[in-house]
Amino acid sequence: MPLSSEPTQDQFFHRPELATALADQALDASLGTSGGMFLAAPRRTGKSTFVRQDLVPEFERRNLNVIYVDLWIDKTVNPVIHIANAIRTELTREDGAIAKTLKKLTNMSKLTVGAWGNGLSFDLSQLNLAKDATLADALKALSTASQKKLILVIDEVQHALTTDEGINALFSLKAARDSLNTDPGRYGMQLVATGSNRDKLATLVNGREQAFYGADMVQFPTLGKDYVQWLVARSKLDLDINLATEVFQSLGSRPEPFRKALSQTRLQGAVNPAQDPNAMLAGLASQGVRDSKTDFLNTVASLPPLQSTLLRELAADYVLGPDVRRLGLFSAAMKARLLVRLEAEMGAAHGVSVETPSVQNALDKLREQNFLWRSQRGSYSVEDEQFLEWLTQEE
Repeated sequence: MPLSSEPTQDQFFHRPELATALADQALDASLGTSGGMFLAAPRRTGKSTFVRQDLVPEFERRNLNVIYVDLWIDKTVNPVIHIANAIRTELTREDGAIAKTLKKLTNMSKLTVGAWGNGLSFDLSQLNLAKDATLADALKALSTASQKKLILVIDEVQHALTTDEGINALFSLKAARDSLNTDPGRYGMQLVATGSNRDKLATLVNGREQAFYGADMVQFPTLGKDYVQWLVARSKLDLDINLATEVFQSLGSRPEPFRKALSQTRLQGAVNPAQDPNAMLAGLASQGVRDSKTDFLNTVASLPPLQSTLLRELAADYVLGPDVRRLGLFSAAMKARLLVRLEAEMGAAHGVSVETPSVQNALDKLREQNFLWRSQRGSYSVEDEQFLEWLTQEE
């Protein structure tokens, strides 16, 4: 499964031991668990790079047929389109073998992607499959043609929950997986999925009404000191690795702001070589965090009162932890909380409605501005966990 073009491999920090351990876990059926493996990690912490550069190659080294799909690559596209296109690409690649394997099936006009055959369809008339074949049919054909176990890797899988078609596609994938894994004549199938928010992933594996209820969820380990050593060596800066690691952790163990701080340190060092690079790195990183936090909080402060109040109440719930039952956003108790906060900030005569239509409109606006994520079933969560941390620090 060739992925999109990337810089040469030496541009990436590799984690082969972690890839081996996770691949072993994903493929281990000794306990009878084949529901799939879900990896949770905050956004921009290196999760997707690891999956593309380490985990997928590890599966391929084991002679498995890997289908990779990133649901975040274009959020304006229905997630089921991304899933369907990834499978179509693999079907096209195995066209000849599929034709031989399923030569009795002819005149396929479309592939249906959706639960129980109801869902989105796309044209695959060039392939020798049955008319209106289901997703399970296509994956069975692919497994048989390639004579390999299928590994479907879905990056940012929680985005599938934002449309009915995406939800149906997950049920179709589960049905296909169950069929492939229980048919002795098939090579089998496994799902590995990632998500940037543990609560969103928990919706997929803890909800009895969800396709992958009971699947394993793993907190993906963040990058650590070995990554810092690798990147500092590339920067050619004379830095104390322990201090640099503390700086990296202060940035949420996110590579992008750390790389930026290293680049700025190197630039300032070239202009003023007498400065201590360790002090420069710590100062620049701290300033970067303050600037980002200030920009975000200023943006929140400029929102209409009900929108900013909703964000702050969601952040207040976040502090309680994942095991505490949340109030419904349209409940009487939540409306009372909104009124208390509005009165505290604006006075009793604030004039802001907290009735259901007003709350719904505010939630829609927050989602349009990428502050909130909403599942098709109507649950909301703050899009980036970093936002929650900054909002709670402000309280």
